Amino acid sequence: MKGPAGPAHSPTGDREPETSCVRLVFLGAIELFQKRISPIEGPRCGFSPSCSAFGHQAVRKHGPVRGVMMTADRLMRDTIFLEPGPDNPLLPTGRLFDPPSGNLLNE
Repeated sequence: MKGPAGPAHSPTGDREPETSCVRLVFLGAIELFQKRISPIEGPRCGFSPSCSAFGHQAVRKHGPVRGVMMTADRLMRDTIFLEPGPDNPLLPTGRLFDPPSGNLLNE
């Protein structure tokens, strides 16, 4: 005798479904930007992952308050004057590597 079939494989992978209304609003705004506004202007971010992908990861992992602060910090640092260095190594694509995990303050 077999039990019921397991749940269908979700497109988000192993992630838990999001339940925070505030976090959903911020993630939805970032996804709206990525799908509707960003393709109009083309790639402009000098970092990898892009600033919108960074913001999505930061809000999802660290919550809306800390994620928005991390994203704002990232947007202020995204200038043409930023040089590669120990904090931002240059990738073969010509972009600077700056993941959300590299922007946490040590407590």
